[in-house]
Amino acid sequence: MDQHGIDRVQKRMAKIDAMPKDIRELVHEHGLTMVQAFMDCGVTKHKHIKHLITTVQRGSYEIGDRADNPSQLKEGWSYK
Repeated sequence: MDQHGIDRVQKRMAKIDAMPKDIRELVHEHGLTMVQAFMDCGVTKHKHIKHLITTVQRGSYEIGDRADNPSQLKEGWSYK
């Protein structure tokens, strides 16, 4: 890794180290990019960020939350 890459990593780690402990835990669990996106939009409280991440992730994997949802069959997936 060249000096530019080292500087970039050190700057990123300093940014994470400067965050409150509960936010750092979210960064460790979900990544800086995701947590920072919420913070950039004004969502800065740990419990709010965690709630939104959980809601989005669970919603992404749920089946049946749309009128024309896919159905899971023994042989695979089928769209109605």
